Amino acid sequence: MPKPEQTENATPKRRREARGKGQIARSQDIGSAAIFLAVVVALHVGFLATLSSAAHGFEVAFAHSADPGEVTIHSVWGLFVRSGMAYIAILSFAFIAAVAIALVVNFLQFGLLFTPNVIAPKFSKLNPLAGFQRLFFSSQTFVNLLKQLLKLGLVVLLVYMGVKDHLNTFYALGNSSPQMIITTIESLVYNIAIRFAIVLVILGIADYFWQKRQLEQSLKMSKQEVKDENKQAEGSPEVRSAVKARQRQSARRRMMAAVPKATVVVTNPTHFAVALEWDELTMNAPVVRAKGADLMAKRIREIAREHNVPILENPPLARTLYDKVELDSPIPPNLYAAVAQVIAFVFKLKNKTIA
Repeated sequence: MPKPEQTENATPKRRREARGKGQIARSQDIGSAAIFLAVVVALHVGFLATLSSAAHGFEVAFAHSADPGEVTIHSVWGLFVRSGMAYIAILSFAFIAAVAIALVVNFLQFGLLFTPNVIAPKFSKLNPLAGFQRLFFSSQTFVNLLKQLLKLGLVVLLVYMGVKDHLNTFYALGNSSPQMIITTIESLVYNIAIRFAIVLVILGIADYFWQKRQLEQSLKMSKQEVKDENKQAEGSPEVRSAVKARQRQSARRRMMAAVPKATVVVTNPTHFAVALEWDELTMNAPVVRAKGADLMAKRIREIAREHNVPILENPPLARTLYDKVELDSPIPPNLYAAVAQVIAFVFKLKNKTIA
């Protein structure tokens, strides 16, 4: 049972860890019930064919035994093996059906799962005191006892009802053939067994949902545990700060590397600097390649001078570009006219220089 402070549902990480440890919602009752149902159906389906084959085998065995000259230890053993082949076939069919249904039921409950930790030996399980407590003082033991008593009561009830309803049939079997006696008894046993198997499957399904609820309760977390897990997933504040610092440094390096390719740098002139790139053949509008304030603006201006990128003072435009336009984004339409004047001036300046 969860502690009073464990009010939060388990996180996906908690569920993955529990699954890795073998803590899953699994009902053994539904598995055994499904296997029992599969065996009952398999034996019933192959019963008539097995009965006919076995009868034929016994006929052959008795026919050979009528000739004393052919009866040896080896021939008797061979006859016994041939007579038993019919039973081997139906038992094999029932075994295969049981294995197949067991695999399907387990897969439907928890999918594919391999947990070596569960089968590893644990010395804590060798403690007799702990084992005694689990055996007599655990709620799970009490629940299991109630389930077994319920199953026993259902068996007694179903057998009683099945026999009570067929008393007249039993009286009539005294004048019936051996084959009729065998098939009638098999039909009665099958009817009782199939009802009991269906009831067991229903109880197993209910037990699965009970086990799932118990697992959910055991995996519940406190609010502090959820917060601690989120912190571990995101990293400590120091780590997050270091990561953000590295990201900022990387962004600054990329930004500074783009300054030499700029068409013009618009300044405040000292507080802000914005580098614009414009190519009339490939761009629909000028793009902000770098921007900075104070020391960063100073560094942008220095790189621009080193690479002969024109620097123009336009404080309102520089401030607007710095505040409103993100890096590597085109300028908005409301700034087209102001930026066009700056770029036109730069082109005229370059023409004069070339001339």
